[in-house]
Amino acid sequence: MDSWPTAQDIGAMTLQQKEQLAERLRNYIIKYTAKNGGHLSSNLGVVELTIALLSTYDFPTDSVIFDVGHQCYSWKILTGRAKEFKNLRQEGGISGFPKTAESEYDSFNTGHSSTSMSAACGLVRARKLRQESGKVVVIIGDGALSGGMAYEAMNDICQCGDDIVIILNDNQMSIDHVVGGFAKHLERLRLAPGYLSLKSRWLTRLQQVPLIGNLLVKSIEALKRTGRNIIHNYRGASSMFEQLGFRYYGPVDGHDINQLERYLRSARAIKGPVLVHVITQKGKGYSYAEEKPSEYHGVAPFEIEVGINGYLETESQVSWSEVFGQTMIELGKNNPAVCAISAAMTSGTGLLEFETQFPDRFFDVGIAEQHALTLAAGLAKGGMKPFVALYSTFLQRGIDQLLHDICLQNLPVTIAVDRAGAVGGDGETHQGIYDLSLTMSFPNLEIFAPATANDLRSLLKIASEKNNPVLIRYPKDLAFDFPEIDRQSQTGDKFDPYCIRKVRAGKDMVVLALGTMVFPALAAADDLLKKGISISVYSSICVNSCSIHDIISIIKDTKRLLVIEDGIKKSGWGESIISQLCSSVDGVVSEHLGIIYPLAGQAKRSSLLSASGLDKQGIIKAVESLIIHE
Repeated sequence: MDSWPTAQDIGAMTLQQKEQLAERLRNYIIKYTAKNGGHLSSNLGVVELTIALLSTYDFPTDSVIFDVGHQCYSWKILTGRAKEFKNLRQEGGISGFPKTAESEYDSFNTGHSSTSMSAACGLVRARKLRQESGKVVVIIGDGALSGGMAYEAMNDICQCGDDIVIILNDNQMSIDHVVGGFAKHLERLRLAPGYLSLKSRWLTRLQQVPLIGNLLVKSIEALKRTGRNIIHNYRGASSMFEQLGFRYYGPVDGHDINQLERYLRSARAIKGPVLVHVITQKGKGYSYAEEKPSEYHGVAPFEIEVGINGYLETESQVSWSEVFGQTMIELGKNNPAVCAISAAMTSGTGLLEFETQFPDRFFDVGIAEQHALTLAAGLAKGGMKPFVALYSTFLQRGIDQLLHDICLQNLPVTIAVDRAGAVGGDGETHQGIYDLSLTMSFPNLEIFAPATANDLRSLLKIASEKNNPVLIRYPKDLAFDFPEIDRQSQTGDKFDPYCIRKVRAGKDMVVLALGTMVFPALAAADDLLKKGISISVYSSICVNSCSIHDIISIIKDTKRLLVIEDGIKKSGWGESIISQLCSSVDGVVSEHLGIIYPLAGQAKRSSLLSASGLDKQGIIKAVESLIIHE
């Protein structure tokens, strides 16, 4: 059966039909996430919630904003994209996140955490000013409420009384387990499920009673508040949301469609800010994901019958994140001042074993990158050697803290930037291509891009001994030791991170590659040699150390230079080098390659690099163009 009910059909379905639809949705999501990869656990947890929402609200006249957005698979399937879902996250297919260009049902593009309530606040006020109808709904997870931006929005929403329905999807998870005081508050609310709320429709009817209607409503609301306070004070679970100014409903069973619909209808009828607290199970309906929801948060393609553990990597296949994690354990053993900070990405950044071995020196701050960086600044000021592990796309959220609190004070904080460069699958919101252009001009900050696993191990050790801030960026990929490159890093017996390493000799021109871009450059050199073109390939792993005098020295014979990086081309590393070179030396033929399609949709990393000419063929084309240039 290929046909799916439309969003408008769902309200007329029986409860049994909706429950059958939920089972069908889960099977469909599991099937195509297993085929294409994607976010599995979070999507399996909100199937019934999505059905109940479509049943009780009038979309797209009403609007929903998904925080982060990686729980929108059911939404996409039931809003006319079931066929396209088969190509989820594939090049040319639909995104794994809400995209307004895809459908009128997607009201706001999301991809980063804790932004939804701010966006909804703006959307509500725009509608009010333009006198447009429609309710605005937010679906936000408990993990996203560890981000400070959510509280800034809540404070504003409640002071202005904005007409917003917040659905708190409480699955006790973000990507790793939710941490912090707010998580403990939600736990108290789960264990003390509140009081019986009078339905909004009865209050409306009472208001219509002649003469005494409004008095009755006020009396009943006063009685409700008294009862609520007695229950909450007795249970020790006073709702923070109510104290802020929300009408709070819940906790509600997030897998009971009938109960969900009752609460959502009531919330829709209320004017002003409402919060419906929904309890869901991440990974529901797929046993492997239920048992290990963190491991099934974001998955590569896998066999449904055996789960992701059916695809075991060989020992020779080690990711950059794993190299980082292994080296951090060694540093932690050798230096009691070394500590690590994660922003809800302990597993993804490779720090799980460090947390196990050094629990007192590990801090998971939740989805709070700004706090993570300034926490690191405080630790450094207090005599520690903090390492902050962040994905490049999430480092963007803490740029001010990196500059203001770390770099300006010249504090010994190391930022390990994972998923740097082109990142496949998640689309433009998750590309790690901006960190170089954003941070190259920061004072006191040394920036490195290792080419090999040995580079990363050596750089981390050097960083632990430095007294200034260090940023080390590496891609989401496998890491290898490469003797042809590694042996060029030694000055005597000491690893030299500042040298420009000559990896391949040639007479026609020079290619200077940053970090892992040296590998497609070497592949291109091999193919070009067959065509009679001989190029020198140089490897740089330090962004700051390429002085113009060094560059002039290595190109003095050929007067031709191609610079390659996997960051954004505009205002990037290569542009900086070429600019200095052109203003210092006449007669040089030069070009630089970097990411030129920052808004590229989801695709494999190799495809994204290829689109910008950062693969073997693209480099060959660029070299040939420079060789024939007169």
